[in-house]
Amino acid sequence: MASVVVVGCGAVGSVLAVALSRGGVDVAVVTRGQSASRVIVEGLGEASIPVYTWSDAHRISPELVLYATKAYDLRAAVEESLRAGWRPGSVVSLQNGLGSLELLESRFPGRALGGIVLFGSTRLGHCRSRLVNRGEVLLGWRSANEEARRACHFLSDALSRGGLSTHCIGGRLDEWRWLKLAVNAAINPVTVLAWSRNRVVVEDPFARELAEALAEEVGRVAEAHGIKLPRNPVEEALRVARVTGDNCSSMIQDISRGKRTEIDYISGVVAEEAWRHGVSAPLNWFAYRAVRLLEKWLAGRRSPCET
Repeated sequence: MASVVVVGCGAVGSVLAVALSRGGVDVAVVTRGQSASRVIVEGLGEASIPVYTWSDAHRISPELVLYATKAYDLRAAVEESLRAGWRPGSVVSLQNGLGSLELLESRFPGRALGGIVLFGSTRLGHCRSRLVNRGEVLLGWRSANEEARRACHFLSDALSRGGLSTHCIGGRLDEWRWLKLAVNAAINPVTVLAWSRNRVVVEDPFARELAEALAEEVGRVAEAHGIKLPRNPVEEALRVARVTGDNCSSMIQDISRGKRTEIDYISGVVAEEAWRHGVSAPLNWFAYRAVRLLEKWLAGRRSPCET
């Protein structure tokens, strides 16, 4: 594959772009921000990567597109890419929660892959971030043609060469998506309520109890949905909180920058799926409402990772 584009140059997009470049891939970045010529990731490296704005996106014709925007920005990014004339053979959703892969599947039938980001990173500026822990990346599909399946293995090899342990898990994507959803539902809202780094989940007994109950609820909703999780959701949430203890959750990073969070696609979607399948998930419904309330009152507050 000669042309890969990462859409978005935040905490996730910048890491993926640098890893792909280090892995020997011809990669470019498209962002709503300003153009640039370098992408820097502390803890991974930096690379000379062309960064385009959407006004110049028509100048490139990618064969593979990795959408690394926020979940609520994905629809607009897809429309922008289509207006730019892109006709990629494969696309990848890298958003938190549920709903984003489904959007790509509807717009690119048979060509959509899902990516599950299990590394911790912090946005430091435009196309500049810090890799807190390398973790891993999982790639897979729910319904994909042969070209998309080849793209899965191509990306897995390239990202691994670039310094990110990456695995193509094929058709097992949904079970891992739901496990990541349980982790996000446990850690993100609890760290916002405590306004603390991820380690609060394992160090504070009240935070830990709430996080465990949130993860357990997601497990019950997944089971009602017919999904068998590959690991215990409570144990996984605590493990992730422990290994990313010095990191701040994406929700804290968003709120401290005055941005909207992805709570709708995490706790909100858990509550919706619970209602749809006749399962009770009151704590995730509470977490959804609490974070939506706090988004307004905590907007712009200094992140605990800056102290």
